[in-house]
Amino acid sequence: MKKNNLPLLILAVPLLAGVLISRPVNKAKPVEGYDKSSIPTTINLNDLSDDSIRSYYSNLNSLNESERRGDNLLKNLKGILKNGQKYLSYDTGKTDIWKVYEIVDRDWKLSPASEIEGYNSATKTITGYVYGKSTSSKGSNPYIHALYVDRNVENQMTAWSNHDQTMWGINQEHIWAKSQGFNESGAGGARGDIMHLWAADGKTNNLHNDHTFGYVDKTKSYSTPNGISYAQNNYLGVSKTFGTGKVFEPQDSDKGDIARALFYMAARYNNFDGDTNIDSDNPNLRLTNITEEKSAYTSSTTVVGEYGVIKDLLEWNKLDPVDEFELHRNNLCYNNYTNNRNPFIDFPEWADYIWGENSEKKSANPSSDDIARPQDFVPPIDSGTKDDNLLFGLPKLYVYIGVGVLGVIAIIVVIVILTKGSKKQKKALKKVRKKVFKSTTKSKKKK
Repeated sequence: MKKNNLPLLILAVPLLAGVLISRPVNKAKPVEGYDKSSIPTTINLNDLSDDSIRSYYSNLNSLNESERRGDNLLKNLKGILKNGQKYLSYDTGKTDIWKVYEIVDRDWKLSPASEIEGYNSATKTITGYVYGKSTSSKGSNPYIHALYVDRNVENQMTAWSNHDQTMWGINQEHIWAKSQGFNESGAGGARGDIMHLWAADGKTNNLHNDHTFGYVDKTKSYSTPNGISYAQNNYLGVSKTFGTGKVFEPQDSDKGDIARALFYMAARYNNFDGDTNIDSDNPNLRLTNITEEKSAYTSSTTVVGEYGVIKDLLEWNKLDPVDEFELHRNNLCYNNYTNNRNPFIDFPEWADYIWGENSEKKSANPSSDDIARPQDFVPPIDSGTKDDNLLFGLPKLYVYIGVGVLGVIAIIVVIVILTKGSKKQKKALKKVRKKVFKSTTKSKKKK
């Protein structure tokens, strides 16, 4: 390489870096109490239309703007979410919940609907569905999309195998820990609400335990699920956001799902409406920036069940947008088991109107707000302990500094060439400038 071409190569590096980095609404009567609902054998697999989703939240339309944001939005969503709500019994056997996982947490790619006897592809319904009871029963035992399982490995999680904490074993994960506001007594209400009661890897569920959710500082000591190779992107450690307290951080692909399940719990179970029947079935919950779990307790009209970390959860809501599985799960729950929906899956931005920067600026408007559709989003990539990395495993800060230094060098080179360079160097610089301009123009035309 000739010496007088070296400045052009230096100039090209930052330019290249810039290119690289540059159903109808169910009108069922309200359920009195929290008795378990019988599970159906006719299953509706359809997703609601946009009009039906907007209709579900239509009670908000007549309210003034202040009633559709902040704590007032939580208060007014509660009335919608509890109307006609069905529950499953979180009893000793918990068999109904295991059965429901066969549908709502099913891995529809590995266990497609076409494999189910009684499935009608024209109507997207199943008639005479036979639930499983064990791995050896004649009922169904499909693959399960469980929380905390690395999506890049071959899924071996099924509905009825290993209900424990061994390899490929699932638990029933209360995303909002039972001990943090509604305790262990009874068998109905919030404990049996499958909007936050998901199938999850058993070992990781045990690691989460009662801990609140948040970013973990990985420069300090932390724990991962011991012996579970496919769940190593889940951590328990010191809060990265606040520097104190112990929090649990799930893998990136579960962060948004977990955040929106917690948003739902705060909307469905609160006391902003002055509810006088607050108990372990119908708790009084709030999302806060708490970073430490408390000893097991039950909320009341005066004692609030707290969970978080809300600052991190709001970020997760954007980091991991609604995907096809989460959207479909919301519809499967509504159509077949719960008769209510998670508004933060339908309208993710509403979380920001309650807890975020827009809590005093914007108001929920179900008649016109954008409804989440998976095709609008790019799913996040799990990055393990390198969650702050950007390029070739380098921390973001180092990459940005490097690019900045190269940019300064390029500017200096250009100045030197323009002032003291030879005619040949100036001519070569002019050619590079024309090529960059031509490439940029083509790029704009393609858009």
